[in-house]
Amino acid sequence: MEPRKTSAFYMHARPWAKRAMAVAMGVSALAMMPSLAQAAARYPSRPVTIVVPFTAGGFSDTVARLLAKGLGDKWGQSVIVDNRPGAGGDIAAAYAAKMPADGYTLFLANVATNAINPGIHKRLAFDVKKDFTPVALVVKTANLLLVAANSPFKSVSDLVAAAKAKPGTINFGTAGVGTSGHMAGELFNSVAGIKMLAVPYKGTPQAFTDLMNGNLQLQIDNIISLSPQVKAGRARALAVTSMERSPLLPDVPTLDESGFKGFEATSWFGIAVPSGVPKELVAQLNRDINSVTAAPDFKAKLVGGEVVEETPEAFKQFQDKELEKWSHLAKAIHLQLD
Repeated sequence: MEPRKTSAFYMHARPWAKRAMAVAMGVSALAMMPSLAQAAARYPSRPVTIVVPFTAGGFSDTVARLLAKGLGDKWGQSVIVDNRPGAGGDIAAAYAAKMPADGYTLFLANVATNAINPGIHKRLAFDVKKDFTPVALVVKTANLLLVAANSPFKSVSDLVAAAKAKPGTINFGTAGVGTSGHMAGELFNSVAGIKMLAVPYKGTPQAFTDLMNGNLQLQIDNIISLSPQVKAGRARALAVTSMERSPLLPDVPTLDESGFKGFEATSWFGIAVPSGVPKELVAQLNRDINSVTAAPDFKAKLVGGEVVEETPEAFKQFQDKELEKWSHLAKAIHLQLD
């Protein structure tokens, strides 16, 4: 009989034991909260990686390394630049999209992977809107409409008049299909009501060589790559594709000034993170990145680029507009690469 009494006692005592255990667990959870908050405040507590979708040595790499240096100094933590070129940047984007959403993988978002490529590729291993959270737009750079120094075209008006007089006879060289320069040229075709033919090259130098040889009438590419040719007198710049004139070539008008109101077709770079990173951490990253880009030294090393300091929401709105613009253009000109 005695074992039954003991068993009955424990049966009646069990609810009280459960309550006691729940209280103990609650106290334990409360005790953990300060340490969790402290852990969040310590971000980053280990090295952070910036995934760059292009090769080392280019402008995108320069942007990433300047950010890495500034953030590393600010955080007292290593920031590693990981170059993963290929497929127009899509290899790196797909890789970054699958990384843990913990803030330790940053992606150098750009006009190619985050705006143009989704409109010209049917099959991508990532979804810009679903897989990434925009953090901060960092810099925008203009494209340049360039002709040889001995070209008969002295202005955009000359170019447009010639293109309208003989449609399809003017070729413009670009650094490749779907690049910012290519899409800028196609957009210019559309708004100017002309038909110039795009000629893709492996890179900027190859296109410039053919421009000098007379095989091209026009080249459209990034101003940072082409401005030295203008300054050396080997070529003439007709216009820039940004809304504001570039400090690299302050005497060269914008296409907006040249009669094509609102025209803008820039290369741009910013930071995005895999979707799921907490909003508080996104906000901290935005503040820290903006503090780095606001430094005079950072801006001085990106001469020719318009350094931008915006909120995550503003960057998202900008990216969404870019996605819509380039997707619409790709459909209009039937540009599909797969």
